[in-house]
Amino acid sequence: MKVVVGLLVLVLGIRGGGSACGASRPAACHAATFTADIAAGAHFERPIGEGLTFRLDPQDLGPEGAVNGWRMTIVPTRAPTEDYIYPVNPPLRFNGIQIFGPSYGDDTRTSLSHRHDVHFLLKGADYDRISPLLTNALWPYSAPRPDTAADDYTRSLKSVATGLLKVAVISSETVPGTDSLRRMTVRADFITPVHFTFAPELRPRPVTCPQPDEP
Repeated sequence: MKVVVGLLVLVLGIRGGGSACGASRPAACHAATFTADIAAGAHFERPIGEGLTFRLDPQDLGPEGAVNGWRMTIVPTRAPTEDYIYPVNPPLRFNGIQIFGPSYGDDTRTSLSHRHDVHFLLKGADYDRISPLLTNALWPYSAPRPDTAADDYTRSLKSVATGLLKVAVISSETVPGTDSLRRMTVRADFITPVHFTFAPELRPRPVTCPQPDEP
């Protein structure tokens, strides 16, 4: 019964807690912002600092894969296939927060109309620690301790260091009569503890640290 309840928590998106800038709220935070204009089918990436890169990868969306959109990730130079957003943004299933375009019942207009606010990991060590717990939570019957798989993952969310990314679509254009995106312009705001060093081309500004339950 405990496993079933744990899975419901993950699917329904009940957050496990944890600060937007770490397990304990830091004394100070800073933020950096950039905008990007992306055309359909194009890939976008920009370093944000400390070996991390923000990416928008083109995706073929819709029931027949004929609709242009994007998926955003933050990846480390050490392992560009590792996504530092997904592990700390439940629900782990049926979550379209990283998608720009139609997904999980949203059409393109709905997907682009709301902010895409997500936590992201800052350290490879935290990714390595939370990844097996995430896998166990997704497939508890294969986990070493099925009865505690969901709880173990939820507890880990409170102990990893994270930043907060807020992405808003400033403008967009679709192919007339379709959900397929021709282009979009986004603004990305990154909030991190002050000890995180942003890329040289980004100019950080002091900000109030997010509350633990943001976004």
